[in-house]
Amino acid sequence: MAVPDWDPVQYLQFKQERTQPSLDLVARIPLENPESIIDIGCGPGNSTRILRERWPHAEIIGIDKSEKMIERARADFPDQTWIIGDAASLETDRSFDLVFSNAVIHWIPDHESLLRRLFKLVNKRGILAIQAPANQESPLYKIIIKIARSARWCPSTSGREQLITYHNAEYYYNLLVSRTREIALWETTYHHILNSHQELIEWYRSTAMKPYLDSLRNDGERAHFEKEVLDECKAYYPLQSDGRILYPFKRLFFTARNSGNGKK
Repeated sequence: MAVPDWDPVQYLQFKQERTQPSLDLVARIPLENPESIIDIGCGPGNSTRILRERWPHAEIIGIDKSEKMIERARADFPDQTWIIGDAASLETDRSFDLVFSNAVIHWIPDHESLLRRLFKLVNKRGILAIQAPANQESPLYKIIIKIARSARWCPSTSGREQLITYHNAEYYYNLLVSRTREIALWETTYHHILNSHQELIEWYRSTAMKPYLDSLRNDGERAHFEKEVLDECKAYYPLQSDGRILYPFKRLFFTARNSGNGKK
């Protein structure tokens, strides 16, 4: 089942919130002067820009499966190298001092194979650095799954849940520890301040809810699906004293250095 193409305009509606994890991951990458970097799943280039600002002299390549995202990246950052390619089947003879991926791997099902291939791209003493959403226990995500499984929507949305793959820190540690002992893992919950419950829909419409919406027949059905999600999520995200809401979003980070001693 194919992952749908993304809308960069909708995605960048929350540009600051979506870019902050890249900033936080880059800040904890223990490399001084990497010569070569690949940003896997670069999207519209917001994460790649952070890499460029940290390491202005490095060769940096951004790769993404979405033609629309790469088009936007090329338009916003014309001096950067952008490639259309699929991280799930990426094959290259090159290796890099930093293999970086922000909010991408949850769209790829086989993480054991994926991590093995990504680690092979890392030069000796280089770093693999990844951030992945870990928001599967959030009320909003659970509500979307519940509604998608309902009798009304299941005939259209069946199977879409399989497009997103989540694992915990222990899973990634055990995948990496046979290759290196230089591993760091951490989680951060971002409390995003949104102006309304409708912004919850806007947030997820461009990411985790998009596969469900794309499976529906027309805009009318999509509007009804969104309304069911909106109506149910209000009870879980109360209005604050200023009329806005807090949206907790949990993310998992890990880095792994290629020490040259383990399996590749």
